Amino acid sequence: MNKFFPFLLPYAETHYKFKLPWSPLHKKWPEIFLDGPSFCIPGVTPIYYLAVKDADFFPVRIREIEILIQGEGQSRKLNLSLDLQVSENLLFLPLSIDFSGLHGRLSLNGRITVEKPNGVVRTFLNSNFPGISPSPLLLHLLSSPLPYPAGWHGGELHCHSDYSNDPVEYGAPLAVLQEAGKALGMGYVVCTDHSYDFYYDKKRYMERIDPETNFQAYRKDALDLNQANALDGTVLIPGEEVSCGNHLGENVHLLVAGHEKFLPGLGDGGRRWLNNKPDMRVDEILERLGDVPCFAAHPRTRVGALERFIFRRGMWHEKDLNSTAGGRSVDGLQFWNGHRGGDYSDGRDFWISQLLAGRRISPIGANDAHGDLNRNIGVKTPLFSLYQNRNHVFGHVRTVVRAREKTIAGIQAGLASGKTFSTDGPFLNLEEENGGIRLLGKSIPDFGGFSKITIFSGKRGEGKERSVRAWTWEGETGPLDVSEPIEIPAGASYLRAEARTTGKRFALTAPVYLS
Repeated sequence: MNKFFPFLLPYAETHYKFKLPWSPLHKKWPEIFLDGPSFCIPGVTPIYYLAVKDADFFPVRIREIEILIQGEGQSRKLNLSLDLQVSENLLFLPLSIDFSGLHGRLSLNGRITVEKPNGVVRTFLNSNFPGISPSPLLLHLLSSPLPYPAGWHGGELHCHSDYSNDPVEYGAPLAVLQEAGKALGMGYVVCTDHSYDFYYDKKRYMERIDPETNFQAYRKDALDLNQANALDGTVLIPGEEVSCGNHLGENVHLLVAGHEKFLPGLGDGGRRWLNNKPDMRVDEILERLGDVPCFAAHPRTRVGALERFIFRRGMWHEKDLNSTAGGRSVDGLQFWNGHRGGDYSDGRDFWISQLLAGRRISPIGANDAHGDLNRNIGVKTPLFSLYQNRNHVFGHVRTVVRAREKTIAGIQAGLASGKTFSTDGPFLNLEEENGGIRLLGKSIPDFGGFSKITIFSGKRGEGKERSVRAWTWEGETGPLDVSEPIEIPAGASYLRAEARTTGKRFALTAPVYLS
């Protein structure tokens, strides 16, 4: 994650110089890069894109792309002669790539040849972002369907479309997120675009516009795509990442899944400089939401002194989760944010402390992806340097929800019910049956068999959980299916489970509440 400003994630906007005469990131070329889903379920053809940003300022002609696909004894070369003039603000051009007959884990590299109007020609590998080494695109063609039972729908709960656009980052078009979601086998995608970006034109990110009008245009775009792809498409849920104030007056982020009216929040958008106080408190936002599900985003990500000063950002605390006068509280904590590092561990501990205090709150897994279908290339130090990694890839970590129907209302009801688990691979759930509890787990060969499953119990008022049962399998061939009855410890307030696979995949369940 960004070393100095951990909330600043890709895609990287390299052309904004503030009012300085020069920046090492600023080049008189549009940002050009290849992107596409990181894996694909059987029966779906993945779509890869050539993305071009800011060509309205720096028009170019895309002459050709030479693509090399390799992996597991396979090799395929393609030459795409495009001869395409590009002059729009943001283009995601779907590429005609033949993946038929390929299988397993693949790498994709593309040599992109581009010409400026003055005749200058450049060829670069995969992207033209300055100061970073080219990184291949990785694609895992799964050999088996995802291991979710009928009625369970995996989805992305924290991502950004091109309506999130500002001086350091931007997202992918809604249609691209929906198409990638289909390849990834996702039933839904909650788009959580920044509240502070709705105040600005997405093509001219320093020009103020009416945020409610902009938000309604965004909702219409998403709902129109749902209607056009109603038979087999991933359901887009237009939401918002709202900047609001914690009890200390610091800016924190609240993910809202599918509300109808814009929720204001300019506090930490950066365009008001040090006028960075929150516009509304968390409890004020909660009172407006009714029964729309909402979640605390990256609740325990540590905030540096410079970020506190410039953006007045802080962390979520127990007081911020308390119910409002109307009984409304935060439904979950999104502490699994693309990868399991220090922010995950701190967030998990915070979540467990709330369970032990008697609060019913779900664990949420998501990625905070700004496009980022395959890898992250973003701003490390504004104006000066970029970074790349694969920590926040779209759809990698997902929250899987039990829902009666794959609609916006159905997914919202499932999220609100707490019938969820978070995973980057296997299925895991604790089922209530005949007055008892049964553990159910299922994986696929692509994710590896189970290597360890642990059941935890907690008792309200105690200071820590207990591990009440664990299964461990040695070697590389753990079971793909697990079904075990669970004995309920005396006095337990809840049970929950975590699992790992031999393929280094992970899942954790929402709690089953016993009292």
